[in-house]
Amino acid sequence: MRKYKTADRLRELMTERGWKQVDVINNSKPFQEKLGVKLGKSALSQYVNGIQAPDQKKLALLALTFNVSEAWLMGYDVPRGREVKSDPELSGLDLRELAKSAKTFDGKPLNEEDIEAIENILDIYFKGRL
Repeated sequence: MRKYKTADRLRELMTERGWKQVDVINNSKPFQEKLGVKLGKSALSQYVNGIQAPDQKKLALLALTFNVSEAWLMGYDVPRGREVKSDPELSGLDLRELAKSAKTFDGKPLNEEDIEAIENILDIYFKGRL
């Protein structure tokens, strides 16, 4: 049963993260490329203000951007988190390569220093374990 509107959930997520609409667009860019879906300022504004609901592709894009389930984003009373599925493209990839190719962490963009820090943390962790 739906308890909330997608607009309510979008505003909630944006407030929690301190994001403006431009931040949502910027953080969704890697997913836009992956899904082949474009998200413009006008469309996002309509979603956030409850004028129009996103179609299935845009809903999937927004759910990936915020790392929440599509059903939760639609307003249903379900767990917020995404179901973790194995991605065949990622299986077999070295963790160092994943760190190098990462664009965001928790929705925030990563720069070269961030990626280097992640690699260093992984090195320290695995040296202590192995």
